Amino acid sequence: MTINIAIADDQKLFRKGMIALVNSFESMSIVFEAENGKQLLTLLEQEKVIPNIILLDLSMPEMNGLEALKVIKETHPSIGVIILTIHEAEHHILATIQAGANAYLAKNAEPEEVEKAIREVHKNDFYFTMPMLEIMRKGLIKKPQPLNLDQNENPLSPREIEVLQLICKQFSSVEIAEKLFLSNRTVEGHRNNLLTKTGSRNTAGLVLYALKHKLVEIDELSN
Repeated sequence: MTINIAIADDQKLFRKGMIALVNSFESMSIVFEAENGKQLLTLLEQEKVIPNIILLDLSMPEMNGLEALKVIKETHPSIGVIILTIHEAEHHILATIQAGANAYLAKNAEPEEVEKAIREVHKNDFYFTMPMLEIMRKGLIKKPQPLNLDQNENPLSPREIEVLQLICKQFSSVEIAEKLFLSNRTVEGHRNNLLTKTGSRNTAGLVLYALKHKLVEIDELSN
C-alpha cells in the first residue's frame, strides 16, 4: 500500500528537497505540493487523490501552518498532519498538538527520522521524539492549570486509563485487545470514549493529556 503525501512549504528549495527525499522512500509518493496554507486547502478540494499524510510548514505567507491545520482537521480529520518547523518552542508544539497535529518534526531532522515519522503517523496516528516529549512536558508544567471544581474526580475509568497507557506506548487496537483479553470493538469503544472525555482530536492529543495528568511517564514511551 502506497502512502500518499502532500507537502506545503513556502521555501521552494527545501520543498523540492523534501519531495525528492520522500519519493525515494519505499511505498511513498508525493501527490501534490503547495507554497502556502491557502493553496494547500484549495488543492485538497481540487485534487482527486486525498493524501494520507500532509507535511506542513508552520511559517508560511497568506495562511500559516497553524491556521491551515485547524481547517484541515475540520474538513479532513482522518489526514495525518506532520508539522515541519524550525520553531522547537513549547508554545508552538503545544498549540499545534492541541489543534490536531499528529507529529512535530524539526526541519534539520535526519532523513531516517522523516521516514520513521511518516510511517508511525500512518500506522499509529502520532509520532514524538523523546526531546519533543520532554519539551512538551516542560511546557505543560509551566502552563497554569484552570480551576476545576471536580479536580479530585478522574473522568477516566481504570480500564480507560489502562487502554490510554497502552496507546501512549504505541500499541495498536489489535495488540491492546490481545493484552487485555478484550475484543477489538471494545478497545475501539474505549478509544472513542477517551477522545470524547479528554476533548482530544486524535491519538497525539491523548498522549498530551496523559503527560499533562501524569498518567504516563516519558521514559515509558518508546519510539
